[in-house]
Amino acid sequence: MLLLMTFCCYGLQVLFDKQRRVNEEAVEFAQRQQQLQSAGRLAAEIAHQLKNPLGIINNAAFTLQRTVKEGKTITQQIRIIREEVERSDRIITELMGYARLVEGRVEKLDIAEELEQAILRVFPPAVKYEVKVHRDYSPALPPLLMQRMHLSEAFVNLLQNAREAMNGLGNIFVSARMGGNYSVVISIADDGPGIPREKVAQIFEPYFTTKEKGTGLGLAIVKHNTELYGGTVQVESELGKGTRFILQFPAKTVMKLRK
Repeated sequence: MLLLMTFCCYGLQVLFDKQRRVNEEAVEFAQRQQQLQSAGRLAAEIAHQLKNPLGIINNAAFTLQRTVKEGKTITQQIRIIREEVERSDRIITELMGYARLVEGRVEKLDIAEELEQAILRVFPPAVKYEVKVHRDYSPALPPLLMQRMHLSEAFVNLLQNAREAMNGLGNIFVSARMGGNYSVVISIADDGPGIPREKVAQIFEPYFTTKEKGTGLGLAIVKHNTELYGGTVQVESELGKGTRFILQFPAKTVMKLRK
């Protein structure tokens, strides 16, 4: 009888603990969703307010450009104004797109499935690339609790960077495995030209770019999206030997959102 009561008490304790975890997870879902949506609304409003005056400046510069004779120094200055306005507009457009990312809902995500979807986006079957994607996913990886678009954009940005670095010719290595402290480690590497040592420390800074048409927000977004969920991102690169990005996320049932 005593043994039976012990088992019953133990069973009730397990049920109570399970219900408590479910309740905590529901609260975490709601809090995280509210924080992300507030940040998204603010970013979208700022971007919208900036786009209007930029459009006015661009139109005024265009009118001046048509009235000033070609070859004068002022025409060169007007051209610079228009180029910088267009660059600013591209940055704001990306910010507005990023603001839309936070409108989604937090959910449990299958890491291997999200990686595969990102690979399909960057390497659509209808387009031929001379790039071979090598996969290495550990079995039974725990899910990540985050917004799908946050994870997807991080993966897509890294895969696009790898593809562009190799000019569409080479190998990309994608892996996902368990790390220490019950974390998940995701690696996206390429055998491209690598990044100069003096630039490695800057690549996650907003607006830093080595591309002629780049906005410098891609890797900054990767860093932000990773750290938002308590994760980290690192880069290893050597000239002539390629580049490797390592994302590490805490794979807990309830992950703490950074304040």
